[in-house]
Amino acid sequence: MAGQRACRHDMRCPRCGSNRMPKDGRSRGKRTYRCWDCKYRYAPNGSRHYYSSEVIVRALAMYAQGASVASIGRAMEIKEGTVLR
Repeated sequence: MAGQRACRHDMRCPRCGSNRMPKDGRSRGKRTYRCWDCKYRYAPNGSRHYYSSEVIVRALAMYAQGASVASIGRAMEIKEGTVLR
């Protein structure tokens, strides 16, 4: 008989603020948790990579001038999917 998974009541979900978050595996070697209420999956203390506004403006300018997503990715050394988003 499977019981409920143990939750971390000392942490809060960054999306909804709930404190019901059982362990949910690992991602890139870091422990991950999933919120029971909003189903958001995250790693506490996990850093997310964000591009600076200068890089974003430069990519948008290249796109406005008619450059393809693939060529922007090659020129800026960014994956095509990231450029597209």
